[in-house]
Amino acid sequence: MNLLQACSDTNLFGRWFRKPDTWSAWFAFIAALFGLPMTPEQETIYRAHTGREYQPSEPFTEAWLVCGRRAGKSFVLALIAVFLATFKSYDEFLGPGERGTVMVIAADRRQARVIMRYVRGIIQGTPLLADMIEGQLRADGIDLDNSITIEVGTASFKTSRGYAFVAVLADEIAFWPNDTAAEPDHEILEAIRPGMASIPGSVLLCASSPYAKRGRCGRRSRPTSARMIHRCSSGERQRGP
Repeated sequence: MNLLQACSDTNLFGRWFRKPDTWSAWFAFIAALFGLPMTPEQETIYRAHTGREYQPSEPFTEAWLVCGRRAGKSFVLALIAVFLATFKSYDEFLGPGERGTVMVIAADRRQARVIMRYVRGIIQGTPLLADMIEGQLRADGIDLDNSITIEVGTASFKTSRGYAFVAVLADEIAFWPNDTAAEPDHEILEAIRPGMASIPGSVLLCASSPYAKRGRCGRRSRPTSARMIHRCSSGERQRGP
């Protein structure tokens, strides 16, 4: 089952998409991210938000979301985090006793917990997934019985050490420390990449509302076959639930 199918299934994520037409732009983004077939409407949206001419033939492993405030990006990041953590198996890539991690990183833990609240709500509000919770819920993470942990981290080199990353969600990255800081955003991202290398298809999602033309978000990387740049404005109201 893919994420769009899960979003239309009332036993899974469908309860949060009672008015699917209002989510059409985000469904187009999800289809593009995972290399899923698109409807003509989704293809039109995809072209408008990415500037690309052709549909992707395979999933992206990196995506940058630059969206206005209240566009719903934090909920969508949480949704993707839950899907990757619960619907896929990574056992063959993990060593004995090792856990794969979906890491949510922000400038500080308070900001990262915005996504974690969505993550917790989605999992606990979906009976088929709630049974996967292992042990007690923690303020900084959730352990699942499939050897996957969804965890909060801060924008620091220390975040990247000793992890096998299933996915890394960099929230509000425009507000991370920039080139003048001791730990600039681009160096933190580079420190994360080795932890992603052990999990084939590991995904890096960087999202932010616009802030300033500095730091990695202000100098966003160019699109490639593996990297998508998705832009939307607050006026487009890609809203959360």
